[in-house]
Amino acid sequence: MMATRTSSRHAAQKAKEAISNSAEPTGKTTKGTKRKGPTEEAPHPKKEKTEDIKPDEEKAEKASSASVDAPVPGTEEPAKKENAPEEEVAPVEKEEPPVDQEKAPAKKHEPPVEKEEPPAQIEEAPVKAEQPSEERQQPKEQTKEQPAETAPEKSQGIEGGLHKSEERENVVSSNILEKGFIYFFFRPRVNVEDPQSIGDVARSFFVLRPTVLGAEFDQAQGPVDKDASCRLMMLPKKKFPTSPKERDMGFVEKAGQSMQSLHEKFIAGSTYQTATRGERHIEEARPYAEGVYAITSTPRASHLAYILTIPVELGDIQEDFGLRERGSWIVQSKNPKFAGPPIAQLPKDPEFPPSVLAKFEDLRWVPLQPEFLDYPNSQFLMIGEAQNHLGKAASSEGSKQAHEEEPGQELEKLEDENEHRVDALQGDETIYEDLGFHAKNYPKLPTTWNA
Repeated sequence: MMATRTSSRHAAQKAKEAISNSAEPTGKTTKGTKRKGPTEEAPHPKKEKTEDIKPDEEKAEKASSASVDAPVPGTEEPAKKENAPEEEVAPVEKEEPPVDQEKAPAKKHEPPVEKEEPPAQIEEAPVKAEQPSEERQQPKEQTKEQPAETAPEKSQGIEGGLHKSEERENVVSSNILEKGFIYFFFRPRVNVEDPQSIGDVARSFFVLRPTVLGAEFDQAQGPVDKDASCRLMMLPKKKFPTSPKERDMGFVEKAGQSMQSLHEKFIAGSTYQTATRGERHIEEARPYAEGVYAITSTPRASHLAYILTIPVELGDIQEDFGLRERGSWIVQSKNPKFAGPPIAQLPKDPEFPPSVLAKFEDLRWVPLQPEFLDYPNSQFLMIGEAQNHLGKAASSEGSKQAHEEEPGQELEKLEDENEHRVDALQGDETIYEDLGFHAKNYPKLPTTWNA
C-alpha cells in the first residue's frame, strides 16, 4: 500500500510539473479533463464536510488547477454540481483509492457530467409549472367575487320582482299592515263546462299576493313575478258579503305557494273515476277579476280593502259574486281553541306556534293580522262593510304620523300604477299572464255568463 501511495504522489507531481511548463493545453490536458470529472466529484464534498483535514487534498488541488485551464466546461460543471450536492455524497466513499481513477477514467466520465444536467432542468420545470397554476387560480377567485358585488345592487331596487322605493315606504301609513295584488276565481260544478249562473259554481276563492310596503311599478314593469309567495283563500258560500248583515266564514287552503304551484296543484282541472257515475271531470278554476288590496288596522277592527283593475268594465259575473269597482270588508281571525259551528268546522286545526296563539288570548275572534294567514286551515270571518267606496279602511282614524298618507291614498296610487301597467301589456288579458297562464289558450276575460 505504501508503494502505491508513493507512485501516485510521484505521478501527480509529474503531472503538475508538466502543466506548469506548458503554456497551452496539449493532448495531456485531455487526460486532465477526463480526470477532472472524477477527481472533482470525490474531494469536493470533503471540502464541505471536513475543511481542516487534508489527507489527500493535494490531488484535489492538482486536479482543480488543471480544470482552470479548461475553457467552458470547467465553469459550467461546478455550478451544476452545487445544485445537487446530495448526489455527490454517495461516490465519495467508493473513490477513496486514487489508483482506480487512472485505470478507468472513461467509465466515470460518462455519467457524472451528463447526468447532472437533468437536475438543473428539473428544478426549473416546477417553477414554470407553478406560475400558470397561480395565474389560473386568480381569475377563478375574481369570478366568485363579482356576483357578490353585483347582488346587493340588484336587491336594493327590486324585491319580489317589483321595484322598491324607500321614499314610498316612508309615506305609507303605519296602519297598513299589508298590501299587494288580489285575484278572484271560481270553479264550475263537476262536468259543467259552460256555467250560466252562480248556481253552476261549486266554490269561489281568492288569492292574496303580498308585496313589500315600498313596492311600486310602472308601465315597464311587465307581468308580476309568478314565483312570489301567495295565499289561497277559500270562500265556501261563493258570494262575498255586501252589507254588515252578511257574514261569511272562509279558511286558508294553502300558504307560502307560488302562483305556478297553485296552478299546477289546485287551479288546473282533473279527471277521476266513480263507481256509480263513471268518469267525472273537475273543471279548471277560472279567473274573473284582478286588483290591488290592503289590510288596514283601526283601533277596534281590521279591514280588507280592494280596488279592481281588471276587467275595465264590470259585468254580471263580477256583480253576482258581490264585487264592485272598489269595496272593503271587516275581517276577523278565529281562535282555534274554540270550536266553530258544525257546518264550518275543519278536519284539522292550523298549526299556530305558541307566539301566535298567545295573540288570541282567551278571545274567540280577534282582528285579523297578516301573520294569521300564513298557516293553512286558519279560519277568518268576512263582514260586509262598503260598496263602491273603501269605508273605514281608507282612514287611519288619527293613528298615522304627520308625514304619512292615509291608507286610501296608498291604494289609489297602487291602483293607478297597476292600471297603467295593464294598459301597456294586454289589457284585461294581462290577468292570464300575471297568473302564469298562456293568454292565447284562453278566451277574452268574461264579464257575463253568456260570453
